[in-house]
Parts: sequence; C-alpha cells; structure tokens
Amino acid sequence: MTAVLDTPPGAAPARPAAARPGKVLSDTLVLTRRNLLHMVRSPFEPGIAVVMPVVMVLLFGFLFDEVMSGHGAGSYREFLVPAMLAMVMVYGVAGSATGTARDVSREVMGRFRSMPMSPVSLLTARTAADMVRACLEVALLLPVGLLLGWRAENGPADAALAIGLLLFFRLSLVWLGVLMGLVMPDPDASSMIVYPLAFPLTMLSTAFLPADAMPSWMAPIAEWNPLSAVVSALRELFGNADVPSDSWPADHAGLLAVAIPAALLVLCVPLSLRRFRALSR
Repeated sequence: MTAVLDTPPGAAPARPAAARPGKVLSDTLVLTRRNLLHMVRSPFEPGIAVVMPVVMVLLFGFLFDEVMSGHGAGSYREFLVPAMLAMVMVYGVAGSATGTARDVSREVMGRFRSMPMSPVSLLTARTAADMVRACLEVALLLPVGLLLGWRAENGPADAALAIGLLLFFRLSLVWLGVLMGLVMPDPDASSMIVYPLAFPLTMLSTAFLPADAMPSWMAPIAEWNPLSAVVSALRELFGNADVPSDSWPADHAGLLAVAIPAALLVLCVPLSLRRFRALSR
C-alpha cells in the first residue's frame, strides 16, 4: 500500500522485484481466497456451469438411453457420464476467461501490481480458484451419475487416476482461459467467444455418439477430436463401455489424453506470463 501512496500521479507503478517461493505461495493463497469469495458472492455463472451438465445428464440419459444402447455402447447412461465430466471441464474455460478479463478491465491487476506482492501470484491464484471450482463440479456430478446407475467398474485406484486425468485436462483449459482473458480484456467478449468454440468441440466428438453412428465425413473428425481421446481414456479407466474402434487415436487414447493437456500447458503458461508482463508496462 505504501508503494501506491508513493507513486506520483500519472506515473507507472513500480515493478516489484522477483519474489521468493514462500512469498509467491502466501500471496497466491490470499488472492485465491479473494477469487473464491467472488464466486460465492456472484454464484450465478458458476451455478449455471454446474447445473447445466446435471440437467443434460438427466435429459440425455433418459431420452436417448434406449435408442443409443443399440450402437454397441452398452448402457447409454454409463457411456454418457464420462462425456459429461469432460464437457464440464471444457465449459469451465468461460469462467477462467471471464474472471481474468474482469480483473484486467477493472484495473484490479494494475492496483495489485503496484503493491508489494508477486506478480505471478495474480495468475496462479486465478488458476487455483478455478481448480477448486472444478473439484466441486466433479464432486457434484459424480453422485448424479451414481443415481443414474453409472459405476466406476475398475475400482477406486483407476477411478482416482481418471479424476486426476480429468483435473489435469481442466488445468490446461484454465490456463487457456487465462490467456484468452488477457488477450481480450472484455468480460462479455471473453465469455461469448468460448461457447462458439466449445460447442463444436463437444458435439463433433465421440463424447455423445459413437463414430459409427455419424455420417461418414464426420466420423474421422470425431475420432481425431482431442476431446474424444480424453473421454475414451476416462471410459477405459472407469471401466465403462466404449465403442470399439481400430483408428489410431482410439488405440492411443490414454497417450493423447495426457499429451494434449501437457502441450496446452507448455503453450499457454509462457504466453500468459508474457502477455501479463506486456500489460504491466
């Protein structure tokens, strides 16, 4: 706060020196608490993000169960639950992008940067708060799946691996959302651009339909869709029904489900930090 008072009017805020890891951690915890409080006080957007997948699980699970069970996927509800878990992770990008853009547009980050805290903690706190939200979304959706008859057939160890893979996927998407919020510091624009991108990604995949139930031109697109690999890996770890396929992405779904989020992190984290430093100048 002293740095704020000492900064002359119109002058750029002083750039704090590199902080120690302990300082970064403590600042991150403080700012994470701030972001979580914002979610609690403005529950509409995170609430919709959680409720919509639950509604879709119930609608899809009951309406299409009998029709889709004839495509070799066993129970459609069992086929559907891993897809809905992945879908919740994808649509979480909107919250990360909007939250980051809102902070930038309100110049909150400029105020924080003028204070004696680690600049990196501003971004790590955003990702930490969004990961807490992701855990809550998974914790809410899994009991709904259990009520519909879904089960983790391979036991708790593989189920824990599946949830870990799911959260790793979300972490990469959170950083993608942070980058989008920094590039487009308009909360409305950041939110609106996510859905036109996420909707085709989820629909043109094997998340809801097996590839052999799609038109011939669409099946290869769905098989090579990164989301298809994540969903197939989840079904395999949970021990749920999946549609047999001899395509290369289907045979290497586990490898792709790890490699794709890792590639996103390698790309988005440095770009986000670079963009954040550019906004600080």
